[in-house]
Amino acid sequence: MEIKIGVNGNSHTLDLPPKRLLSDMLRDDLGLTGTKIGCETGQCGACVVLVDGVATKSCCTLAAQVDGSEIRTVEGLSNDGQVTALQEGFQLHHATQCGFCTPGMLMSLTELLEKEPTADEPAIRKRLDGHLCRCTGYQNVVSATLHAVQKTQSPVKMIVDTWGKRFYENQVRCLIAGDPNRLVDENYLPDATVQSHEWTVTGHEALRAHFGNYMHWVKIIEVVSTEHFSETENSVCFEASIRPNLGLVRVYDVMTMRDGKIIYHFTGVK
Repeated sequence: MEIKIGVNGNSHTLDLPPKRLLSDMLRDDLGLTGTKIGCETGQCGACVVLVDGVATKSCCTLAAQVDGSEIRTVEGLSNDGQVTALQEGFQLHHATQCGFCTPGMLMSLTELLEKEPTADEPAIRKRLDGHLCRCTGYQNVVSATLHAVQKTQSPVKMIVDTWGKRFYENQVRCLIAGDPNRLVDENYLPDATVQSHEWTVTGHEALRAHFGNYMHWVKIIEVVSTEHFSETENSVCFEASIRPNLGLVRVYDVMTMRDGKIIYHFTGVK
């Protein structure tokens, strides 16, 4: 029988036996071996994939049942090689040992975080009820998922645990809110200078006018990611991918601090 499905954003038309399992179709017909087959009875959860956004045990699902659906497997989680916050959490918190059960847990937890972005520990443990793991003891998996919750809820997409990161968070909140007065008053000293390759602005009044004009044309929607973040006692430096109304841009900032506020700020766009 012929079925048409989308898998990780790609369309496929396949001629399959009526009794072909979804797990076998993914692994044998499409070569997506990230989906694991463990117990083959629906008990262990290693085979879980997302079918139209819903965690589904593929070893208990016929391929014919998902005709016309969109499937997402573990191979489809990362975007252009950029791992998700959940995948990052698994790496940083050592939530993977043998790795056999990991793809299924990642897919179930991905569904959880897409539906409940602020999921707490009880909700995470409840979601793991359908997964058997003989290696990790689950605690590191819970810690990895909480890492993802904290990072995705941060406006700068970082785990906030230092003064510099909290300062950067406040700046971003002001930018997303489109509030130039709050941005300047809360983050810059009265004699602060902001400079780029094309312009230099100094002082609160000039900065308020500058940022007000900027926010009139550019609406910051979100910080997609922050990398190369570093701080000292009196400086904060980082690169970030920002999504404004004009499309994704890459920025870099160097801020020199005095009395907890910026005295000099260099900003640029790559």
